[in-house]
Amino acid sequence: MSVVARTADGASAVGSAGVTVVPVPGDDADALALFARQQAELAERYGEPDSGAFDAAELLAALVVRDGTEPVACVALRDVSGTPDGRGGHHAPSTGEVKRLFVLPQHRGRGHARTAMGAVHEHAAALGLRRLVLETGTRQPESIDLYLDLGYLPTESYGHYAGDPLSRCFALDLDGAADGDGATARRRSSRDVARTGTLGPRGLGSGGYDRRAAGPDERAGIEVRAVPWDDPEASALRREMHDTSSAVLYPELFAGLEAAGGFDAVDARLGAASVATFVAWRGDEPLGCASLQRATAGAPDRHAEALEVKKVFVRESARGAGVARLLMAEVEREARRRGATALLLETGIRQPSAITLYRSLGFRAVLPYPPFDRGDNGIALCFAMTLH
Repeated sequence: MSVVARTADGASAVGSAGVTVVPVPGDDADALALFARQQAELAERYGEPDSGAFDAAELLAALVVRDGTEPVACVALRDVSGTPDGRGGHHAPSTGEVKRLFVLPQHRGRGHARTAMGAVHEHAAALGLRRLVLETGTRQPESIDLYLDLGYLPTESYGHYAGDPLSRCFALDLDGAADGDGATARRRSSRDVARTGTLGPRGLGSGGYDRRAAGPDERAGIEVRAVPWDDPEASALRREMHDTSSAVLYPELFAGLEAAGGFDAVDARLGAASVATFVAWRGDEPLGCASLQRATAGAPDRHAEALEVKKVFVRESARGAGVARLLMAEVEREARRRGATALLLETGIRQPSAITLYRSLGFRAVLPYPPFDRGDNGIALCFAMTLH
């Protein structure tokens, strides 16, 4: 069986003439050659190949993308249902793992990775899988962007990768796979990926940002004001952010907070690098805050004249009204006014709605920059937006 690359309406995609996805046995020579090339590239990036479990003989599916007769990309799927998740539990029933996605370097930029992923989604749904997980690493920002585009959301590192500071794991729920209609599930997965980059609706996630864009009526009466870093309302909002969000979502990061001088001392050190702070108000009620600071030493080597977005927070009572977008718009304007060529930001894997917000504004995954390049926590995701 071959699967021809198609657009959302089912027509042959422009530029995809002759591109097919062919299911092959796990020991197929073309698949094994592509798998080996993928491992060699990982070894170049990380100093060693992926040491996670992989047995080609046990795959549910191995898929090879061909451009004409030439094998140009591959992907594999295996069943991890009920296996240990590396965190003291087990993967849920009907869980599959996507492995070994790879496109030959000379064929990149032509959509072959998306073609392979669309095919593996269809196979997974047809086999009755309801959830897919996968792992990539911090030195593969292009892969992180692809998976986010396809609707995957960060999840805790699992299995062999649990505790690996360079690993980042993602998961996708295959909507429709549970209805017993394999054809319906396949149609839904392929159409939704092609049209929206996601496999179903998702609501508000941890981190307090609504992925929908608020309308003008909801934003009416909200004013964003520039204030000093130590403005009382800005300081109170940052404290609230720490107490209700950061420390709740990432308690492991704050075990040594008192040894570092406590919240006030750490906040003051951040303030020393701040170049602008903004507070959003509705009348006399402060709703949220955001700041802009000089990039940590070392970051400009990768992102010349960059500034970093810090401490974006919206109070729970104000979420869904577009406050974060208004704050980010003001931050961007200020960065442009100061001549910055890029904006950097870091957020964590437990804030999917924040990630969705930033990507909707034009931020894309980048290699970790200081201090997030130390690989010491396993939760940071770094993004950048070029300012033209």
